[in-house]
Amino acid sequence: MAPKSFLLACLLAFTLQFFFSPPVSSSASLLSTSKESSSMKDLIKLGEGCVSHPEDVSVVVRKGALYTATNDGWVKYFILHNETLVNWKHIDSQSLLGLTTTKEGDVVICDSKKGLFKVTEEGVKVLDPDVRFANDVIDASDGTLYFTVSSTKYTPADFYKDMAEGNPYGQLLKYDPKSNQTTVLQEGFYFANGVALSKDEDFVVVCESWKFRCRRYWLKGDRNGTLDTFAENLPGGPDNINLAPDGSFWIALIKVYMLHIVSKGLIVHMSLSGFQTTLLLGNGHSSSEELVRQNK
Repeated sequence: MAPKSFLLACLLAFTLQFFFSPPVSSSASLLSTSKESSSMKDLIKLGEGCVSHPEDVSVVVRKGALYTATNDGWVKYFILHNETLVNWKHIDSQSLLGLTTTKEGDVVICDSKKGLFKVTEEGVKVLDPDVRFANDVIDASDGTLYFTVSSTKYTPADFYKDMAEGNPYGQLLKYDPKSNQTTVLQEGFYFANGVALSKDEDFVVVCESWKFRCRRYWLKGDRNGTLDTFAENLPGGPDNINLAPDGSFWIALIKVYMLHIVSKGLIVHMSLSGFQTTLLLGNGHSSSEELVRQNK
């Protein structure tokens, strides 16, 4: 890596770590007055004050329930018709991320530090204790699990270093419940995040947060085992993704806001979905649009 690039990466990593728990600032007012914020005023909040930092949700239609996992170790579900919250199972973990529900009604959860778990009425079973930074998982009709590893180099606590380095350490993996074996299907993702299976189960979509795009890995047909671009130039970093009933996909985006642009010794104040940082960049960028375009 060239000296200037290395210096920039170090500076970015330092500032992200320093500002990970930010004070209230001018970017907070931007968020509160933005169109995105005002458009959510009519949404119904479920479990407000009772659910600690949920990462993902999965609906079991026949149970009329919505499952989630929280950073205090609880797997919970909402009974949707009366909005009752049930504390179902507790796991000794503070690193639960994406989850999926199986056709049997069990829950499979990614633990970014401890591997892949299966939660049933009988308890918790570790499916694969060796994977690290597992982020999201989806269950196929035959019981096969497809899941992502965001970074094979960095830990969850050091995710900002992955972003600063800008190299593709993410993976798409497959867990076979018959053999209890995990295999790597594809490497080279820029922070592999959410994963979803198509309606016909002929491909999976993987979100690449740092590239503002989603990739498609084919599971069947002439393109089996190949990778192509499903969506790109998104207006934010794709995080979680879920299949909609009509075969399309719902994608959650990490929105980036930038303020305080100075054209020559560029200073950018950025808010990235819940944490803020100030980036001090060298010459060469003249606008926030140019910076975002080059980051993509």
